[in-house]
Amino acid sequence: MRLFVIPALLLLVGTAVAADDVSAFNIPDAVATCLKPVRGQYKISGRINPFYLRGDFDGDGRPDYAVLITNSKGERGVAICRAASRAPELIGAGVVLNKLTDFDFDAWMVFPKGSVERGVGEGAPPKLLGDAVSIIWSESASALLYWDGRKFHWYQQGD
Repeated sequence: MRLFVIPALLLLVGTAVAADDVSAFNIPDAVATCLKPVRGQYKISGRINPFYLRGDFDGDGRPDYAVLITNSKGERGVAICRAASRAPELIGAGVVLNKLTDFDFDAWMVFPKGSVERGVGEGAPPKLLGDAVSIIWSESASALLYWDGRKFHWYQQGD
C-alpha cells in the first residue's frame, strides 16, 4: 500500500507547485501573449473557478479577458487583457486601486454593459462603455471594475 501512496502524494505536490505556472492553465492564446511582459512578476491564480472571465470590457466590440493573478508576495489581483493593448492592466496584486493592493474576493462575474444601480455611499453610477467585472466578497460587499476610455475604475456597490 505504501508503494502506491508515496507516488500519489508526490504527484499531488507537483501539481500544487505547477498550479501557478501559465503552462499549467488552459488559457486562450491572447491571454498568454498579454501576460508575457509580466510573466516573472505575476502568476495566474486558480483560487476561484473560473480563473478568467471573457467580456468586452473596453466597449470596442472585441473580446477582452480578466485573469486572476498573484504577485511574488502573495498579493491577489486581476490582470485585464484588452484586445486593444499588448500589456495587461494590473489591478491589485500590489498595484493600488481604491486604496487596496490585495484583492481577496471570493467570487466574480461579468457584469453586462447596461445601467448600474447607485452604490452605497458612492456618487452617481458610472455609464459603462463596455462590460464590467463584478468583484464579490460573498459575506460583505461588491464592486465593479469598469473602463472609462482611459483606465479602469472602482465603483463600490454594497457594503
